[in-house]
Order: sequence, then C-alpha cells, then structure tokens
Amino acid sequence: MDTIKILIAESTDIYRLGIETALAVHSDFSIIKSVDTGKKLIQAFKAHPNSICLLSSNIPDLNIHEIMDKMKEINQGVLAIVLTHSTDLFHLNQSLKAGVMGYLTKNAPASELIKIVREVHSGEQAFSESVSQIMISQYTDHTKRSALAGNKKSVTKREKEILKLIVDGYTSAEIAKMLYISTRTVETHRSNLMNKLGIKNTAALVRYAMREAGLR
Repeated sequence: MDTIKILIAESTDIYRLGIETALAVHSDFSIIKSVDTGKKLIQAFKAHPNSICLLSSNIPDLNIHEIMDKMKEINQGVLAIVLTHSTDLFHLNQSLKAGVMGYLTKNAPASELIKIVREVHSGEQAFSESVSQIMISQYTDHTKRSALAGNKKSVTKREKEILKLIVDGYTSAEIAKMLYISTRTVETHRSNLMNKLGIKNTAALVRYAMREAGLR
C-alpha cells in the first residue's frame, strides 16, 4: 500500500491536533508537517511537492487562491483539500476555481476526512456529505427549471438519488447495497443519466452536477 504524504495547515491548535490524531491511526498516512500559516505550508510544500495539503479556510496570512497559485508554481498537479466551517456556495465555488480537489466541513466525522483524503490521493474530486447535499439540491432546482422550460429530458427521483451518491464517491456496488437494489440496476440508472445528459463517463457526470449547481 502506498503511503499518502500529508501536509496540514490549520491556525487553530485544537483543530490541528484533531486532524493529526484522526490521520495518525491509519498506517497508509504519513503526516510530513503540520503548520499554522499559509507561508509555512508553501515552504513545506517546496520540500514535499507530492504531498496532499489539508488547508484550513481560516489561515490568516494568505487566502486560498494565493496559496494555491504559489503551490502550483512548485507542482502544477497539487492536491489540496479545504477544511472549513462554511457551506456557502460562493466560498465553495471560489475554492474549486482555485483548483482544490476536496472540500470538507469541519463538523464532518473523521471517517469522511479519511475517505476524502484517499479519494483525492487517487485523483478524484471529493466532498463531505453536507456539501454534496447542497450541490445536488442546487442541481435538482436547476433541472426542475430546465424541465419546465423544455430544455432537458426529465431526470427521475431515483436517478437524482443515485447521482448524489456518485458525487459522494460511492461505487455502483456500494450504491446497490445502500439502496437495496442490484448493481445492474444502478448501472442502468447511471447509463440512463449519461444518455439523458449527453455525458460519456462518471467523471464527466460529477463535473456536470457541479456545473449545473453553479460550482464550475
């Protein structure tokens, strides 16, 4: 199993300690450095440019755009996850535009943090449950308006439910188990979604949901 190297930037001691504690119990994680400012994070990233960066939104010296821009100068493929109290769509949108791969609310359970770090390490965008719910809610509102305007084929309630779980990062087998349906049925719903929306793969499906929610 590959070791996932992690840099943490959090200005509040109690949150920083909590993040370190949650990660330290997992053998596939290696906390390289834990700092309290954006400038210190950038210095640490220079020495460890392939690390995943857990970046608090309350860092006092630099904003997320500034930090991401400086880290991209070091490694264009930087993998960063924002940790925040906010579920504000504007803040989420700004973070995504800055190039972050994950967005996690600080009231999320440790299991979500672990899951999101691993998903981002594998190259996927990942979001905490509360953020995914907001994204899908915005997407649902948009599709309702589009359907009323006659611009889009109708997406069923079950398809929206499965889309939410796809955005959450669950596989077809996991979705099937959660919804008490067969994996083949999940794949059929996934295929129908892609056909209705003119989308060719799961990654594009997630990007579509984000864009329709106004997050891209």
